[in-house]
Amino acid sequence: NTLPRVVREAVGLAAPDPNADDSETRDAKPSLDAGEPSQRTEKAFSLITHTLTLGYDSLSAEEALRRVLPSDVVVPTGFETAGHIAHLNLRSPEHDAHACLIGAVLLDKLPNIKTVVNKTGETGGPFRTFAMEVLAGEGGRFAGPLVTTAHENGVAYEFDFRNVYWNSRLGTERKRLVDSFGSEDVVLDLCCGVGPIALPAARVAKAAFANDLNPDAVAFLRKNDARHFKTTGVKLAGITNMNARDCVAAMVRFDAAEETEDTVSNSSGPGTEVSRKEPAPPLYRFTQAVMNLPEGSLDLLSCFRGAFDKETWPPATLPRINAYAFSKDVDPERDVATRAAAALGLEPTPESLGDPGTVHYRRVRAVAPGKYMMLLSFRVPERAAYEGAGGD
Repeated sequence: NTLPRVVREAVGLAAPDPNADDSETRDAKPSLDAGEPSQRTEKAFSLITHTLTLGYDSLSAEEALRRVLPSDVVVPTGFETAGHIAHLNLRSPEHDAHACLIGAVLLDKLPNIKTVVNKTGETGGPFRTFAMEVLAGEGGRFAGPLVTTAHENGVAYEFDFRNVYWNSRLGTERKRLVDSFGSEDVVLDLCCGVGPIALPAARVAKAAFANDLNPDAVAFLRKNDARHFKTTGVKLAGITNMNARDCVAAMVRFDAAEETEDTVSNSSGPGTEVSRKEPAPPLYRFTQAVMNLPEGSLDLLSCFRGAFDKETWPPATLPRINAYAFSKDVDPERDVATRAAAALGLEPTPESLGDPGTVHYRRVRAVAPGKYMMLLSFRVPERAAYEGAGGD
């Protein structure tokens, strides 16, 4: 690693010289007359001055960056971590010329970090991913897998940071939501990612189903679920790779409980495939649906519109929806409720979602000045649930 030499040369920091004399004056022994009893009880002191040379190894990451960056460049001090990956949001063009040096310093100074990346594009697309550049460490600069493992709330999650969505800052909120579920709840996580809500929910609820549109996320979820089962004995009741509308329709029809028929090879060799029926999971009526897709959850609420029939799903069994959404409105609670009601085909007012005491709001965090991430929780209104199905 040449970074210490590079930084020392850039800022004039030398490593301590082990042969150098680190004191300018040595301890002077007191001269006391042993024949004078009064002098033998006195204490003698001398001032000792030490010269301490601080080298690169003595500096924190922030201190090293202050030395190496021009004085008019702001030192980046905040970043997120995803397992062994440090994720920066550097300012452009201010940091452009110094990005790789910043990454090298952080890689050298942070012992648990193996890769430093900088976000170069906006979070978006159907899978909520973003373009990134590897500034230092392992991984291709602009492409290729960045597989890491993050630990959150007692569970390990393996994922490819480039191809799936992960935000470590939401760990506390995810725990709070999971803690709100009861032992008789059946949870359906419609936008589950690699499982940071679904897997802990499986430990506290009666059952948990997980779905995501991103096939990469679902592939890692299956690995995480298998590892979770080995350590806890708890497994997800079902994992699907569908869009939210198809998943809701399948769960409402209890399609997830049907037997699946897999084709497997016989020991006799190729061309002797046989069919084997896997045991069907038990029938479950989901009681809690989670939609953790703040950019699009409210639009996806339309998948519950007319999805239920009254005979199979009486009003008392209609599920509670927990939808996350962004709002820039001065009244974010009213804003998200109004948009949710409209997506369900109801009059666009908060009252359309039900009695005020049954509709819950939470300002999760401010993601930007005047922009909140919100949680809206409500039971599917009957007028929306049975629309077109003989209910209204």
